[in-house]
Amino acid sequence: MHAAGHTYDLMSSSEAELIHRSALRILDELGMEVQDRRLLDVLSDFGARVELQAQRAHFPPSLVERFIVEADKYDWKVARPQVTGSAGVYHGLYHDPASDDLVPWTEERLAFYFALARYLEQVDGAHMLGCRLPVPAPLEPLYERYYCWKYGASDSGSIHLDELCPYVLELYQALAEERGRPLREVFHGTVYLVPPLKLGRHEAYQVAYFWERDLPVHIGDMYAMGATAPVTMAGAVALNLAEQLALRILEWALFGEKRLHLNASISVIDMRTTIYPYGRPEMSIANLMTAQLARRYGASFSGHAGLSDAKLPSVEAGAQKALTAVPTLLAGGHLWLDAGLLSIDEVCSPIQLVLDDEFLSALQRFVHEFEITEESIGLETIVEVGPGGHFLDRVHTARHFRDEHWEPGVWSRQMLRPWMDEGRGLDVDRAREIVLDVQRLGVEQSDMSEALERQVLGVIERSRKALLTS
Repeated sequence: MHAAGHTYDLMSSSEAELIHRSALRILDELGMEVQDRRLLDVLSDFGARVELQAQRAHFPPSLVERFIVEADKYDWKVARPQVTGSAGVYHGLYHDPASDDLVPWTEERLAFYFALARYLEQVDGAHMLGCRLPVPAPLEPLYERYYCWKYGASDSGSIHLDELCPYVLELYQALAEERGRPLREVFHGTVYLVPPLKLGRHEAYQVAYFWERDLPVHIGDMYAMGATAPVTMAGAVALNLAEQLALRILEWALFGEKRLHLNASISVIDMRTTIYPYGRPEMSIANLMTAQLARRYGASFSGHAGLSDAKLPSVEAGAQKALTAVPTLLAGGHLWLDAGLLSIDEVCSPIQLVLDDEFLSALQRFVHEFEITEESIGLETIVEVGPGGHFLDRVHTARHFRDEHWEPGVWSRQMLRPWMDEGRGLDVDRAREIVLDVQRLGVEQSDMSEALERQVLGVIERSRKALLTS
């Protein structure tokens, strides 16, 4: 018995059917703009209705329905719920744990942040998108891989410029040789759709470039309700469903990949400030609706969750992370949390990273397998204790409490008077102490051989001469 991953239907069957039929109409009547002839030809051969002049691929309902039927199914009944987390580093600033200031990244800070992520028990390492250090902007994707590989993090696969494709490929060829693994296993490329239903010229070129070399590029997307998606929940979810299906069909056509997966990264646009906030309830609701659709199709599901708009570790940060993470985990059965992030990915906080490690640990209780047996019920012990007794001195308690009860490491375990006597420390204070202790400990940072480093820096230098020297 576990608490996560069970059916939670927000929509009636007729409402879910209306979302489905709306997505089919979007794919058939609007289709997706794909600004690369090579990809359009593949989709045409696969059964899409292609307008070459408009660079538009339309997906007939018969093609979409065939994909849904033939796709590899995700068995929700036997799937084991999971909670995972990784420390993401995106644009923005570093939250200095000693001064509490928001400061620019340095190589030393980046190396420590990656090392702290490896040190924490529930955080599965770190990853970085682009490069946060002062490097030439056009070469960020190359430096992203250099610093990630050097300090033991995962790169997020950014490409950015068409001209970088050969250099990105060369870096992965060097990495594959270094690790003795096939190139396809180590390669990681990612592009993003910004407007809906449009794979733009550069993103499409990069997908096609690596496809011709049998290397898949992941295509990500995000929706802002009222800006890049309809302002209504139903409209945004329907549009997202259409795009998710189109992207999966593209993967099927390019690589024979028949995995049916629905992702939801849907929030509102703040109508006063025009920001794209993470800590709003609409993100949870969109996740729950998409999870219900995933069950309908036999698809796997993931949803953007566990993030915050708060600028520093605070009650706001914790509440917003829980607001999206807990419902998504319970309904979707799986949660991946981008730990340490604040201010809509603008702030990376080592203190928040420790707090999120604690949060991940607590969330593990929702996927923990609790037994319902005669032994776990302990009826004989209940009878022995009788009315008015207690269970503290019982063998049954000693046998089970470590497995049945979650033990916090940062959250408070005191009553009020001892807490006041010991300095009135909060969770943020304890997390800061842990960060500074790890900093003094000096954990291992480097993770790259000298030979690979020379190769990577050589590729970067050649790209610098070719792309930045007129």
